[in-house]
Amino acid sequence: MTGLLLLLFSFLALQLYIFSSVIRNKNNEPLIFNQNQKFYIHQWALKKFGKIHTRK
Repeated sequence: MTGLLLLLFSFLALQLYIFSSVIRNKNNEPLIFNQNQKFYIHQWALKKFGKIHTRK
């Protein structure tokens, strides 16, 4: 039963993330994870984990 509730919660969280990324603000940027936020998240990940494997 707990696994089913966890699965339902993760599904609803994913749906909320997708819905919030569709909605735009006045500057036509997503409400969450705009370009600046993505850049700083990427910099944090590089600092924390070292190299991030990307395609060449």
